[in-house]
Amino acid sequence: MVKSMGRWLVLAGMLLAWIAGGRSPAALAAGGVGFTVTVQSAFLREQPDYSARRAYSVFEGQRYAVEGRTQDSAWLLLSFAGAANHATWIPAVYGQIDGNLDWAPVAAPVIAPTAAPATAAPAPGAAGTTPAVRYTVAVKSLFGRSAPSADAARVVSLFRGQTYAATAQSEDGLWLRLSLAGGGEAWVARAHGALTGSAAALPVSSGAPAPAPTAAAPPAGAGVGLPAVSDAARAIYQRGLSLGNNPRAFSKIGDCNSVGPYFLAPFDRGEYRLGGLYAYLQPTIDHFAGSFGRDGMAARDGMNAGSVFDTLWADPRLCERGETPLACEARLNRPSLAIISLGTNGYWQSDQEYETNLRRILDDLIERGVLPILSTKADNLEGGDRFNQIVARLAGEYNVPLWDFARAARGLPGSGLVDAYHLSWGQAFYDTSPAPLLGWQLRNLTALQALEAVWRGAR
Repeated sequence: MVKSMGRWLVLAGMLLAWIAGGRSPAALAAGGVGFTVTVQSAFLREQPDYSARRAYSVFEGQRYAVEGRTQDSAWLLLSFAGAANHATWIPAVYGQIDGNLDWAPVAAPVIAPTAAPATAAPAPGAAGTTPAVRYTVAVKSLFGRSAPSADAARVVSLFRGQTYAATAQSEDGLWLRLSLAGGGEAWVARAHGALTGSAAALPVSSGAPAPAPTAAAPPAGAGVGLPAVSDAARAIYQRGLSLGNNPRAFSKIGDCNSVGPYFLAPFDRGEYRLGGLYAYLQPTIDHFAGSFGRDGMAARDGMNAGSVFDTLWADPRLCERGETPLACEARLNRPSLAIISLGTNGYWQSDQEYETNLRRILDDLIERGVLPILSTKADNLEGGDRFNQIVARLAGEYNVPLWDFARAARGLPGSGLVDAYHLSWGQAFYDTSPAPLLGWQLRNLTALQALEAVWRGAR
């Protein structure tokens, strides 16, 4: 009796504490169940289904309270700050559960995989039918490729527990072609997953892509002004890796055009759609997960080429006494690459002042083994396009990559600007976006393309 009474008192105390903390009723009923992400990164989805729309991104080591689960406990509903409409579902296989999951309320029924047939699969050999074959990823993560070969181009990243319809097998039976959400396809090694159904029922394919009758033309500005990687740039990058720089991290060095929630951040929040035309960029998003939404110490509103060396701009909570924002960022993030986009807030500087500060930034980063990616800007506040000309000249002199955003933006009406220097806003959706793209759409797309080009070229 005493033990029973004590248990109820403990439960009552937990409920009161949760209510005081403003937790939702679903979270209260979860009994303190926690979930720690164990995969490198994953999307939270609006429904407990792999084909449901992506809502947010989570990363390895992050821990969340469990608010609910599906009837079979295959999907969990997480308590995610700022989330709307409980669009925070994640597969249970993507993390470690602590606590008794039975305490979490059933918040959704078991949902059959999207591509599964609504009725029983026809018997093998029935005329005009193909038995359903599904492939579930069994390893932590793998790349889906453009052809049945480990040397083929990477198309998409797949993670443990994800299930896809298999549509063909390779001639040697070692590879399977999967149907991806949105209509894409990718080849995976059969040994890295579990099959439901018989692979013998699948047609054999050589993996050669079918010719596309009409390829969609890229929007104006997309793919324009992208960088090349010189031998000197490659040497800087490789030296940085030997010094301990993180090959999966890049830093932003810039002003209001280089900070969240606009610049690159949508790629960390899952608020993007690449479409078929830009699906090749997904591996770059996966590789640098965590850097897109991070502003760091050297990217802030109002910053100019001189501010990165002013200790007054350094964050005293994270930076050491007397440390500049640039040095602080390099120490904390240990990036292998750095995107430099400065000039808008220093339009009053002389050419000599701007060039001197830009040289200091380049010298400092190169000394640390961080490969700079110089960027031009869409505005021309200083007049005569003087700063962009300096940027292009220094990129050639130092043999470092140049992301010529100004050149790409000139393909848009008004260079993608709504006034003298603010870009027109558009979400990072590239599957149904109107042509031409809006300013921020183009900036984020070409920045991602530039990052992909440098990453591939520097390795």
